[in-house]
Amino acid sequence: LPGFPTLVGPFNVFDARIYLSQSVIDLAAKHGAAAQAHNVEAARRTYQGARDFVVWLTGNLYLQTLAASARVDSARAQQQTAQALHTQALDLRQNGIIAGIDLLRAEVQLNVETNRATSVASDFEKAKMMLARVMGLPLGQEYSLDSRLPDLPDPDLTLDQAVDRAYQTRADYQAALERVRAAEATRQSIVGESLPVLRVNADVGQIGLSPSDSRGTFAVSGAVQIPIYQGGRARGRLLEADADLHKRQNEVEDLKASIYYEVRTAFLDVRTTNDELQLAMKGRDLAGRQLTQARDRFAAGLVSNIEVIYDHVILV
Repeated sequence: LPGFPTLVGPFNVFDARIYLSQSVIDLAAKHGAAAQAHNVEAARRTYQGARDFVVWLTGNLYLQTLAASARVDSARAQQQTAQALHTQALDLRQNGIIAGIDLLRAEVQLNVETNRATSVASDFEKAKMMLARVMGLPLGQEYSLDSRLPDLPDPDLTLDQAVDRAYQTRADYQAALERVRAAEATRQSIVGESLPVLRVNADVGQIGLSPSDSRGTFAVSGAVQIPIYQGGRARGRLLEADADLHKRQNEVEDLKASIYYEVRTAFLDVRTTNDELQLAMKGRDLAGRQLTQARDRFAAGLVSNIEVIYDHVILV
């Protein structure tokens, strides 16, 4: 119309609003979150298992180093015994009581024990260096070993009880179980992608020409999303999830069998070690008495030092 403006405005519009969108039913997201929670727990268990392995390895090396130290003490004691026998044979030879061959045997035995003591001492120093490296000590750090070990109580568990406790406390086994649960949740999440999703959208705010004359408004709406066609994508992901789940289940079964045989082997080792320890203590006492008698007979000139050296070797 003549005189009517072609443009109207501008007008001031004030609109402050808060939007909210919430999935009410979304099985894919629910199971996906559960899968990630199981993966986090599996990682935590794996970390704990790594710490347990470091503790076990360090303790094992410490015991091996203590054993090497004991072998050094034993070798030095045998060297001192051989030195005493050599000195005794030298005195008897000078007095004409024994033949020269006996003195030669004593000298050979002394050389053998000296070489053995040197070799064992070298092995002990190598074991100490390996232990220091595992513990992360500074380079060149000197340290000494404490041979006092705590008394361990006799196991009061049966084999089945020990196996059950191992399944419950072994961090590596619990981590494997968590990975199975994560694979199961991942598979359920993939299945949930083919199901409808219900979402609720809402907003609330103030709208008007200015903040002073604005009015409150709100809106609420619901939406249902239904997958219609995804091609072979969903089936391919489901087959991949099934393969991963089968792999995780096989890992659990393999680890379960490994733990069972480890516990059973440990029970056999404990029983065998106890028997061997008792027999070794009796044999040591008998060999010590036999060596003492052989030394006395050699000192009296009744026998040659062959018998003494033989008993000395048995005691070692």
